[in-house]
Amino acid sequence: MVKTIIVGAGAISYCHAEALTKLGIKIIGIYDINRESATKLATLYSTFVIDDFELAVKEADIVHICTPPSFRIQYAKIAMEAGCHVVMEKPMAITLKDAEILNALMKKNNRKLMIDFNHRFRYGFQRLLDIVKSGVIGDVINVYVNRMGMLGENAGTKKDTWRRNLTTVCGMSIESLSHDIDMIIQLAGPIASVKADIRGTYEDIPQFDNNVNVCFNLKNGAMGLINASWSSYLKSSSRGIIGTEGSVVLDGDDLFDFSRLRLRTKDMAHEEIYMLNDIYNFATCPSYYNANKYFIECILNDLNPSTSGEYALSTLKVSHAILESAKSQQTIQL
Repeated sequence: MVKTIIVGAGAISYCHAEALTKLGIKIIGIYDINRESATKLATLYSTFVIDDFELAVKEADIVHICTPPSFRIQYAKIAMEAGCHVVMEKPMAITLKDAEILNALMKKNNRKLMIDFNHRFRYGFQRLLDIVKSGVIGDVINVYVNRMGMLGENAGTKKDTWRRNLTTVCGMSIESLSHDIDMIIQLAGPIASVKADIRGTYEDIPQFDNNVNVCFNLKNGAMGLINASWSSYLKSSSRGIIGTEGSVVLDGDDLFDFSRLRLRTKDMAHEEIYMLNDIYNFATCPSYYNANKYFIECILNDLNPSTSGEYALSTLKVSHAILESAKSQQTIQL
């Protein structure tokens, strides 16, 4: 039986614990610097609270690191040097230097490192991607993401949430746009340059950007756009592609809801509408199951995950280019 340890017992760890249980992966323990949080998760999934991570990891095959991104290197180093493969939430790190260290650890210890860009494992996005890859809409001319909502409604409004804690803050461009950057790369290919503007609504936390507009040029000649907000009192979501032969859009009523897919090609008299009802909910969303199943298959078949550490570093470079562009008001080449 494959055995794992979960490091970090925040909200996202429950998604992984549920998925791992359904997959038959044995969770041999939970480690968190807050023992109360670890105990709560461990009790729910009938496992143990770990006090000595360095000792416990010797019994594991995988370590799931669900901490804030600024606290991952220390756990990844211990895990990989003990022979474990590692899963991390995105982004893999806040700084490019930390991401490079993580990749160096992966190579030195010959371990697999997967970064969970979770939305790529959802049914709605897979439907969108399949349409683009089929060629039915022709070559991609324009790819865009618009998503609006209020972060406080799903992550707490207190300043002590890790996203707005001065010791762990990284802002929307790094922490959340990684999903959208990943989607754009999958749909339309590598990004060549970015021009961005960012704003934040917390004056006492200037590094916490929560409104972002980004224009992209892609290496295949297409263009792209991300327009995102964590401070909108109205919610919406749409991800679309305009092609030479047709257009397709995946939309919903919240930041990451993929409720409906609309498609029209030049040969259609009317658009086709598919109700997908792919609502993003921690308790019911199957994408964590899909992501963990995929990683287990990569381990068993000795395959490099498509969302490896090296790939995640490339998306993090785009996030840093967004911040650099916003600061300099210049287009940044990648």
